[in-house]
Amino acid sequence: MIAKTVTTAAVAGALLIALVGCSTPETETTVATTTPTPDVSATSEAPTILTDAELTTIFTGVQFVPGEYASTGELIDSIYPGLTASDPSCLTPFGVGWDADPALSAASLEFGTSNDRSMTTVVSSTGDVDVASGLLAEANDALVRCAGASIFTMQGQPVQTTVEQFTPTITGTDETLGWRVNGDVGGMAFTLVGLTARVGGNVVALVGWDPSTNEKNVPLATQMIVDELG
Repeated sequence: MIAKTVTTAAVAGALLIALVGCSTPETETTVATTTPTPDVSATSEAPTILTDAELTTIFTGVQFVPGEYASTGELIDSIYPGLTASDPSCLTPFGVGWDADPALSAASLEFGTSNDRSMTTVVSSTGDVDVASGLLAEANDALVRCAGASIFTMQGQPVQTTVEQFTPTITGTDETLGWRVNGDVGGMAFTLVGLTARVGGNVVALVGWDPSTNEKNVPLATQMIVDELG
């Protein structure tokens, strides 16, 4: 269970300090490319669509807050105020846009922050392995395609980043994708850790911004959600 570590006010202050600066550095981005990693331990049963109520129960059980925001874009803006991307699809690894994806019109969807607001997650229960696998493929494509371009700004300031992908140690999944962003804005460093995992027709995208906890808590929270989706 993920314990609260900071207050909402502290999170907001830390984000402004960590992600907002006064200079405008050139964007320098590198990426080590991988493909989503299959997990041979995953179930082969035909997927079913979880209900909205079931997803809500999963969220509250792992100390995430469901139903707080009207869209995935609003969710991300609540944590990263002023973050913009010239290509919105580059935010796919966060799960942004899943709520507007025509391919997910029949899917159940829930999204929100952890209780301590150090992490965001978007979970979709699609009932379709191919559709769910496509979400991971799109996230992987975004990490590769958007890495070499000046895409992101934070409150008008360019964001300088390096991006790497890694193989997560998550069990009970069919596919996993891990990524880490290290960077700075105006000389202030930040680190994001993100995981996307598929269990049958269910997909979770989870991202943490707090460098003091995200290396540990992002995999832990993702594993807890995966365990509930399996």
